[in-house]
Amino acid sequence: MRTSGPFSPSDGPVLGIDLGTRYALCAVFDEARGAVVIPNRWGKRTTPSVTAWTGSGWTAGETAAAGEMKRPSTTWWDLKRKVGTPWKGWCGRTSVSAEDALVPLLTLLREDGEVFLGTFVESCVLAVPASFSFAERSAMARAARAAGFSKSRIVNEPTAAALAFGASGRFLILDYGAGTVDLSVVECGGGVWQVLESRGTPSCGGRDFDAALALLLAEKAGANPGGVDSPLHRLLLAEAEEVKIALSGCLNHEWTPPAGVGASSVAVTRNEFENLVRPSLERVVSMAEDLWKFHGPSRLLLVGGGSRIPLLRTLLAGRMARPERLSLCPDEAVVIGAALYGSQARSERLLLDVLSDSLGILAADGTPVPLLEKGMHLPARVEKKFESVGSGPFTLRVFQGDGGRIISTVRIPDAKKGESVVLVFAVDSGGLLRIDILREGGGTTVIPPLDMGTPDAPFFASPPEELLELEKRFARVSPVLSQAQQARGEALFRTVRGLRDEECYPGGVESLEQMVAEMERVVR
Repeated sequence: MRTSGPFSPSDGPVLGIDLGTRYALCAVFDEARGAVVIPNRWGKRTTPSVTAWTGSGWTAGETAAAGEMKRPSTTWWDLKRKVGTPWKGWCGRTSVSAEDALVPLLTLLREDGEVFLGTFVESCVLAVPASFSFAERSAMARAARAAGFSKSRIVNEPTAAALAFGASGRFLILDYGAGTVDLSVVECGGGVWQVLESRGTPSCGGRDFDAALALLLAEKAGANPGGVDSPLHRLLLAEAEEVKIALSGCLNHEWTPPAGVGASSVAVTRNEFENLVRPSLERVVSMAEDLWKFHGPSRLLLVGGGSRIPLLRTLLAGRMARPERLSLCPDEAVVIGAALYGSQARSERLLLDVLSDSLGILAADGTPVPLLEKGMHLPARVEKKFESVGSGPFTLRVFQGDGGRIISTVRIPDAKKGESVVLVFAVDSGGLLRIDILREGGGTTVIPPLDMGTPDAPFFASPPEELLELEKRFARVSPVLSQAQQARGEALFRTVRGLRDEECYPGGVESLEQMVAEMERVVR
């Protein structure tokens, strides 16, 4: 069994993007060389994941990072962690969301890809943390669209890393990034990549280690780092990152504070650093150990900048297995996998990912009603029939995960008491969610994938004219049908209504036309 790639050949080149918390990379698949990491306009393979508002316009990447000390309050890192949250940045009197602030960075990456390839790029694959909610995935896809990508797909970061390795067997991939940690158990064989389970946490990452180490450096230098937007705090974060990297290769590091921070050099030991990060690493290793015991993989692979921390490797080796040496740069595995996912080379691969969180709605009394269970293979689709308990408008709250996090609210006006409402959830292979609410009278409430999580997402749409006409014709012949035949016919109409924005919709309408025409012929 094989599957075609997520894009057609007419879409042109597909840019794979790993939009990391600290650095971003992009890559493209080349028939002769395979996946190639694209250098940016500064000649580097990594681009700082930072944007800044200067008063005269947006900057991103190296330019934004270089002006950070001048504009700390309007220079933003860690935007990936803020996507889908209420966070706002201020550009004078105007506020922007993390989604808006990411657009200049994605635009920069697209332009660098176009310069490298010598052609326009309209399609991309965005690698996101496995722990990302549907709202966060939709926000990333909207940012990509605003940055000039007319077509985009989403892939989980550890899943992309699995594609990059191309190895056979069952293995556990731990992606320790700057902002998030993700784990996936993947089984590969015969060109099939099957994700058995994915877990993740956005609450710890290499950037948190930098923040903790920055406070230690400030204490050693006798400096007051100030608030998160102070120039000194930003400077100490950059210094801490360099010290952290150095301590991965040595037991002691002599740190010379920059001018204005301290007068003399101070010693920082690996043991001091490990005391700061051990609690976070222990939590991650425990999560990995649970997956290891349950699924029994035979191999352990580490990717991401955090994979270089010696203590992490020591803990994993003592409780599970020694991490394997990689032929790929651990920082580039995800972006290479994203490029492969978007390429036509994927025609030789079948990728089966899973839903990383359960999904459902809260009933009128607040009772959670799960509709899609964690671990289901993607794409997934389910429909559930409800009955209105009263007249007037009512609201459905969509939740995700065991904690019942509300990710969307759907408002249905003018419901009649006892009216049947069918709720359809459809999750595509990249984890983007579409919701359709089908009403007895034929009205449809739709939240398309890219509108998930926006305040004005729900909109009301009548069925297309061709579908309305078929429903009228079906209603004329329904009286002579059995109840079972009527129910099957109504189910088919609901399914086709739910596919109205999909490529297979015209085929569905054609099938309904044939069904209704045959019924009319028999009745006559």
